[in-house]
Amino acid sequence: MSVLDSFTEEMLQSELPKRVILERLTHGLEVEKPPQFAIPAPKYTFETNLHGFRYDYQNQTVTISYKVARGLHDDMTVSFMTFRVILEGLGVCIRMQKW
Repeated sequence: MSVLDSFTEEMLQSELPKRVILERLTHGLEVEKPPQFAIPAPKYTFETNLHGFRYDYQNQTVTISYKVARGLHDDMTVSFMTFRVILEGLGVCIRMQKW
């Protein structure tokens, strides 16, 4: 199982509404999130219950991390375009979910 499989399973759980999270993650691909001057600096640009996402706006990549148990799943880096396809596909699956 990869971190992407784990993220997909988290998003497809029917107990929690995921539409808002998916919209925030997608919007972050279009508009750079303003910097936060918290100490210590936040490790992730966006977070879900189980996963953290680091958006690299210069290289147009997203690194997906499993934040619950470090080392259980290797981090995965994908392009913005690939991540958008994943998010939009998950959105369609959630809208059509009947199980």
